[in-house]
Amino acid sequence: MEESKKGNLERECIEELCNREEAREIFENNPETEYFYPKYLSCLASHRAGVFRVAAVTPDSPADLRACVKEISNQCSPLPCHKDGYKDCIDGQAKYTCVCKAGWRGENCEEDINECEDFNGGCSQRCSNFPGSFRCLCEDGYFMHSNKRDCGDINECVLHPNICGTAICKNTQGRYECECPEGYTYNSTSKNCEDIDECAENICAQLCVNSPGSYSCYCDGKKGFKLSKDMKNCESVTECIPLNLEKNYQLLYLAEQFIGIPVLYLKFKLPNVTRFTAEFDFRTYDTEGVILYAESLDSSAWILLALRDGKIEIQFKNEFGTKVTSGGKAINDGLWHIISVEELEHSISVKIAKEAVMSINSPGTLFKQSQGFLETKVYIAGLPRRVGGALVKQINPRLDGCIRAWNLMNQGHSGVNEVIQEKQSKHCLVAVGRGSFYPGTGMAAFQINYNNLDSAEDWLINVTLTIRPSTDTGVMFALVSNETVPLALSIVDSNSSDSQKITVTIGNITVAQLESKKLCTPRKVQVGLLVTKQELELAVDSHTDRSNSEQLSTLKCLLFPPVISALEVASFSTVALFGH
Repeated sequence: MEESKKGNLERECIEELCNREEAREIFENNPETEYFYPKYLSCLASHRAGVFRVAAVTPDSPADLRACVKEISNQCSPLPCHKDGYKDCIDGQAKYTCVCKAGWRGENCEEDINECEDFNGGCSQRCSNFPGSFRCLCEDGYFMHSNKRDCGDINECVLHPNICGTAICKNTQGRYECECPEGYTYNSTSKNCEDIDECAENICAQLCVNSPGSYSCYCDGKKGFKLSKDMKNCESVTECIPLNLEKNYQLLYLAEQFIGIPVLYLKFKLPNVTRFTAEFDFRTYDTEGVILYAESLDSSAWILLALRDGKIEIQFKNEFGTKVTSGGKAINDGLWHIISVEELEHSISVKIAKEAVMSINSPGTLFKQSQGFLETKVYIAGLPRRVGGALVKQINPRLDGCIRAWNLMNQGHSGVNEVIQEKQSKHCLVAVGRGSFYPGTGMAAFQINYNNLDSAEDWLINVTLTIRPSTDTGVMFALVSNETVPLALSIVDSNSSDSQKITVTIGNITVAQLESKKLCTPRKVQVGLLVTKQELELAVDSHTDRSNSEQLSTLKCLLFPPVISALEVASFSTVALFGH
């Protein structure tokens, strides 16, 4: 068919002239005819005289009429397709077809196909479109697989082993993290783990102590607080036994000073007085201690009123010599007793409840007058530091007891009430009993030097206690070495609302504990602690917990500098302490 058209076209329109109708008969369709005929006339104008039409002659125009006419039907010339986007141009009936390359579309292949809009171009991460194609790209921290579409994670920790410095490198998808232990934060500049000062964030309700990688919250136990279960806030210590803490400023507490120095000092300068007198009510459970000590201004003469084995003892010294005498019944029964000491002309009289129990011969007076005045210094409960070695018979200076209704040197209570009224620590409890709890912050402390042992392997700690706690939290026994606490025996609140724990800690590590429902009750509880180099045993009544923790070796190292054994005796009925 095409060959027939070409023959007819050459015969009718080249060898001869053809008009539009003749051309339509050749092409047999209007579109191709309408495309051909105007161009045919242009060819005639270019190559035959007598045809009046402006010739479209270009450098590329055919050299003769035959070639010109034959090329008229090729609609791909000149090329109508986009030069970058087409693969081929197919001539048609007054039309053409542009065959597009991959990545192009449109009638003339002029429109780029954005492959990234269709399922991201098949890329696993980023897709970048450009004319006629696209490229898959990877995010930072990933590499491109050989299929040019899928991305894989780069393990920076393997690729750069020192990338985190002293921290631990943890690889994650597309990146990495430098991790520090809990309580530390990573410094990207120095590549080191640095301690977090949690205390700077006011994380604790009361006292906060920062430590490397951690912190500890503390509450003021002296003010009745303990640490809550969240280990940050403080709550009131639970009272196990209601305490009668009523005090009276007219009752002077004799044991205010734990080291045995006097709780009260008075100085008298009295005219027309020649002899020493003292009278007061006295109450104690103690067996030994100093009640009163008086001396002359130059300390050359003195008198001591004390308790030994529960009985009154008098020691005195004057210009004629010294004397020690004791007698009467034991008065350390917790009841009030009226005690009077009166210097007579040739003796010293001691009375209990107005009844004479001692009459001590005393040649001469105790204290001499000077210029018509009797000047004396009186110390209540304790001894001045310089006096201890001067006594005729040594005695424990500290006495736990109370006095009231005092009348010294026949001056009544003048001056004494004013001294003690403003100071709560000098006030005595109104009601006491044997084994009573006295609130305070003191303790019994014993210096223990384990270096005196024949063998470093012979050390032993053996503690036996009979306790009746007044609160559910507190330290009962501790070994203290400088600023550390190698060993502590404590009562702590448990998770249960009706029980407490007795715990043993070495340093900050709990090595033994027993839980009991008897601790916060009026009942007494037996507690035993035995520690050797091989084993630690905690006993509470009939229950036992044993430990051979490696912390025992730590305890051994801490024991051999001299340590202080601190015993919070105030809350216990009976205490026995043994250290070898």
